Amino acid sequence: MADGLKDWSELGEDLLSRIGHCLRTLEDVIRFRAVCNPWRRALLAEQQRRFSPFTQWLMLPFCRSNNMNMEISIRSTISDSLAAAAVATPVTGCKGSENCRCFYNVALHQFHHIEFPQGLQGKRYRGSTMGWLCIVDKTPSISLLNPLTKTEIPLPPATSFPDVLAYRPEKARGEYLLRMADGSEESISKNFFLKKYLKRVVVSAEPTLQECIVMAIRWNTEDNRLAFCRPAEIEAGWKLVAHEEENGIPPDKIGFVDVVFWRDRFYALDWGGRILVCDFSANPHHPTLSFFLEFHSNRYGYSYADNQYLVVCPAAVTGDDDDQLVMVSRFTKWMDIDESDDDSNSDDDCEPSNTARTYWAEKFKVFKMKKDVVGWDEFNSIGEFALFLGFSSSATFVHTKAHPGVVPNSIYFTDDIIDSHRGRMHGGHDMGVYNLATQKVMPLYSTTTLHDNPVMISPLPLWFSPSIVTGS
Repeated sequence: MADGLKDWSELGEDLLSRIGHCLRTLEDVIRFRAVCNPWRRALLAEQQRRFSPFTQWLMLPFCRSNNMNMEISIRSTISDSLAAAAVATPVTGCKGSENCRCFYNVALHQFHHIEFPQGLQGKRYRGSTMGWLCIVDKTPSISLLNPLTKTEIPLPPATSFPDVLAYRPEKARGEYLLRMADGSEESISKNFFLKKYLKRVVVSAEPTLQECIVMAIRWNTEDNRLAFCRPAEIEAGWKLVAHEEENGIPPDKIGFVDVVFWRDRFYALDWGGRILVCDFSANPHHPTLSFFLEFHSNRYGYSYADNQYLVVCPAAVTGDDDDQLVMVSRFTKWMDIDESDDDSNSDDDCEPSNTARTYWAEKFKVFKMKKDVVGWDEFNSIGEFALFLGFSSSATFVHTKAHPGVVPNSIYFTDDIIDSHRGRMHGGHDMGVYNLATQKVMPLYSTTTLHDNPVMISPLPLWFSPSIVTGS
């Protein structure tokens, strides 16, 4: 080195570790790691874990460098109550390539640009869990990716699901052959399979750990079943969680809409507002499924919601002694619009039509379990917390005092209607912030303010909780 200049990579590990303890934001941690390999290794896992998960980022289907006009249009409509202006601040080097993805940091009102590994073009992201994105391909490939550490973990292929009989790439649409819920066989296109087959994906622990279990809701007509695999036992494939008649759970009466991991077990919500618990403690390869909350759902109003979510709720939100599970119902307004002059069609499986359908979230309701009677109680305030919901597997409560840029007593939501890009339906645009006190929706990240002239955003944006523990 020239006189007076220091080689920063040669700083001692003790000194680097002490510097690491002084870091206060996730962005600083990522920049620290980006200096060189010795700095990355010196930042201990327990130091990084303080920032994981940190807050919610909105993952967008484009990069600022690739689509400047779209980003300017979107940024111009961010609510003044959320940010005066969003500042594009790259977290890692982004060269404007097709591998670059854009994230919007809700707490800091900044854009971050992250270069993804090569070979992910054309694949879809089926949500996020514990800082990992679930990636599916038109081929049977499925994997988990941590975009910050670039670590990718393969999962068993889609052909290992018991109801997937064959993958036939020689067909014009790259068809999958499925055994349907009624026992019949049906061919579906690879595009349709890519969009709908996996509804939710969650993990029980860091996917790099031996004990990690991946749980998914897999779709097959109206039969939404739980399926699981273990990244450490990829050759075992995906297995369906059995509906045991002796536990009073007939296979044709359950349709799962959400699943979470809580207190060492998986809990799944069905359309009727019932919760079932999936327990691996007795047999790690044959879990039991039983009712955790069962009642006659026709006595309540949430079954009429367009979507429902199961969320682990901090005790401070509900005023209880401990955290618990809450259910959130989403109600959507639908409207048909005329598109006689538009020849576009986003899905070649659909017949052309002059009528398009649009929609937007109208209201949300939050419920907690009754204490004395089996069922749900609605509550109208989550206080100083904000809730993040949408096309993701990591619905999360965030304390707004720790993140002043986040609006309290609000629900941040993204579009999660998977069918919204079929035929003439304009999807991806339904994002915003629902204030539980005013029952009004504020814009978050929308390119339009007119319900009768929505834009299409594809693939669907999703919430992502950054994690940098893995691969450290």
